[in-house]
Amino acid sequence: MKKAARKILDSKRILVLSHKRPDGDSIGSQLGLIAGLRKLHKNTICLNEDPVPEIFSFLKNKEKIKNDFNIPASVDLIICLDISNLERLGERLLKTVSASSQFIINIDHHESNENFGDINIVDTASSSTSEMIFSLLNELKVKTDESVSEPLLTGIITDTGSFKYSNVSYKTLEVSSSLVKSGADIEKISREVYMTKPISKVKLASRVIERMKLVNDKAYSYLLLDDFKELNAKMEYTDGLVNELLYIKGVDFSVLVTQEKENFSRISFRSKSELYDANLFASNFKGGGHKYAAGGRSDSSIEETLETIRKKLKKL
Repeated sequence: MKKAARKILDSKRILVLSHKRPDGDSIGSQLGLIAGLRKLHKNTICLNEDPVPEIFSFLKNKEKIKNDFNIPASVDLIICLDISNLERLGERLLKTVSASSQFIINIDHHESNENFGDINIVDTASSSTSEMIFSLLNELKVKTDESVSEPLLTGIITDTGSFKYSNVSYKTLEVSSSLVKSGADIEKISREVYMTKPISKVKLASRVIERMKLVNDKAYSYLLLDDFKELNAKMEYTDGLVNELLYIKGVDFSVLVTQEKENFSRISFRSKSELYDANLFASNFKGGGHKYAAGGRSDSSIEETLETIRKKLKKL
């Protein structure tokens, strides 16, 4: 952390990146970091492959996260947040970063992180990258206010499921308390994230439950490309839907397959048992993450993908 802080202080123009299909932790850590860096009078550019999901539209300064890929040559430092490997940036950003020779700081909490940076800060004990950014800003002696604390607390709340998951530690609660003291509105964040769901997302969740199949204490389900057209739903609405299966009594491991193209699906994995390692299981599907939460993908048809999952769950 000290080396990263020194490099940041020595840099003038900093590019902050996170993964495609951004979630609360990626958005929260980006907005919290750039707000902190601006207090140090650093010139920052913040980019993502995809737009900020509408669920996080309540966050101030969300417009600071751009989708413009013309990166100025004057950038002298790249900070990658919440990504386990550079491919997670997305195709367009990956090409830009691969073609550059700038120094990279990699800050992440995933077990599957490939340590691709010149400085790698990977803490799998942290609940979220947002929690780690709080520590980095403390190292930089940045005084937090609402512009920093609200997005960071949003990242922590979303990656811990409102403090329900096993990744919550005493440090997570201490950091969250500090963020509330410095201006984050925990009631507003929880309301916006968990209590203002679009009706089409609720209908998607219903479809997931209707199609659920059980393999002992493991559940899997799927969404088809046609579902999104029929329900007028956005692909981003799938974020967190895999947990609907895990909330069912007797289910300790859940899988959700989301078809995005004819022969391409994204897969989410969740576990609430020491017996099942979501990160390890995701490695069967070109993915990774944490023991209790991971993601992957399949280049097979939806039928073939579901059959493969069923067979692997039977052996798990």
